[in-house]
Amino acid sequence: MVLNNDNLTVICSRFLLVSLQIKELQNCYNEDELKDQLEGLPHDLDKVYDRIISALDERHREDAFKILQWLSFSVRPLELAEVAQVVGVVPDADQGLRFKPSRVSSDTRSVLKICSSLVTETDGE
Repeated sequence: MVLNNDNLTVICSRFLLVSLQIKELQNCYNEDELKDQLEGLPHDLDKVYDRIISALDERHREDAFKILQWLSFSVRPLELAEVAQVVGVVPDADQGLRFKPSRVSSDTRSVLKICSSLVTETDGE
């Protein structure tokens, strides 16, 4: 098999799907829970993402989307401390956007909790 960009995309997607499925199964503490979870496990990435987004705490859903936007369009990998500041950027009628420090958590790791399985930390970034 000759690997090209399309093949690599499919392979990476499959590994990502399996990784996300395994994360869902890790919260099963007995055989009955595991069987139930396996029966309801999504079989494609779109459905897995839908399920993850639906499970996000509604109070933090807007923050999660904001964090994902910043991560998606950043020209470089962001450090966790930088990502934690993102939720402090709020709309402002006069200025367009402004920074509101009181919206930022003192725990930078809160980003990982807010974004659930959608964001992972690598090498402190």
